[in-house]
Amino acid sequence: MSWLPDVTPYIKGWGSFYGDHALLSTTITYLHLAGLVVGGGAAVATDRQILRAWHRGGARRPATLLDVAAVHALVVGGLLVTVVTGTLMMFADFDTFKASPLFWWKMGGVALLLANGAVLGWAERLARRTEGASGWPILAGVSVLSMALWLVTLFLGTYLKTAA
Repeated sequence: MSWLPDVTPYIKGWGSFYGDHALLSTTITYLHLAGLVVGGGAAVATDRQILRAWHRGGARRPATLLDVAAVHALVVGGLLVTVVTGTLMMFADFDTFKASPLFWWKMGGVALLLANGAVLGWAERLARRTEGASGWPILAGVSVLSMALWLVTLFLGTYLKTAA
């Protein structure tokens, strides 16, 4: 006997409710995509800005570091909306998703995005602390990886939607 409560009825109830209410499921899907567009779009635009500042150097770098710090809340907010709505969609068809290797690959991509974001934040603070003497090569590498992870994770989610 497990000390954990059986949540199966709640998951099945949510799946039925979600499936029976088109406006709800559409709204959750919309919010999921909006979180991706806002958070991912801000991240990719900032990654591009980092790469331009890294290549060009000079006075552009301090301003870019300020922008990186300012956009962080937007990216995290978009990711938070995406994670919450993704969790709701997962529980709406839990049996399908828990058995899908593609779903777990996508979740691995999300985990890598979160870790990459943490490294980017660390590298931004390092570059700021050292007045640009350190951190920029790491920022550039993390930015390239960030863009790739956003796009791969988006692809996996799109493929998952059609394969489920």
